[in-house]
Amino acid sequence: MKPKTTNTHPSIDFQNVLYDLNVQNLFHDGVKLAGKATLKRKRVKKRPTEIGVRQMTLEDLPEVWRLSESIFTPEKLQFTYRTWNINELLSLFQEDPELCLVAEDANTKKIVGFALGTILKRPFSPWTYGYFLWIGVKKMRQRQGVGKKLYKELEKRFREKGARIAIVDVEGTNIAGVRFVERLGFRRSQTYIWYSKLLD
Repeated sequence: MKPKTTNTHPSIDFQNVLYDLNVQNLFHDGVKLAGKATLKRKRVKKRPTEIGVRQMTLEDLPEVWRLSESIFTPEKLQFTYRTWNINELLSLFQEDPELCLVAEDANTKKIVGFALGTILKRPFSPWTYGYFLWIGVKKMRQRQGVGKKLYKELEKRFREKGARIAIVDVEGTNIAGVRFVERLGFRRSQTYIWYSKLLD
């Protein structure tokens, strides 16, 4: 006769253990399957925001100025930062209001970009130039065609005012700006150098 052994562990219900393990396996499999399903799920393309371009109004000036201050910074565009000021904006708005444009989010009515130009006429010359002076687009709206849309409207107005050539200058270190105007069809025609001198 075998000696009777004493079970020091509490009784285990193996059916409940197996049930619990099966539930856990199902749970983990479910997580994996859900993960796979998430990876396979196609990304829903966001509807592109409709951007409208219109002539700048007096009420737009404060917002345009605030936007320009966030774009033309000394860290990124040192020379542009030095030459851009509120008087430049006001002067262009007074002299050529038809060539001061804003890009506006059609839903929120918020200004997301602006473009400024002017007409140059030389005395005793048949040539009239459309001078593309300034453009700025909100950072989160860049690379979405806003700048191109602004310029196309500006160029159209240049033509309506009799311009035969459009000209633009870009800060040499502004590589993105150089590429932008070249994509618009501008070609490098002449190089000039800006000098500066510290006055004691």
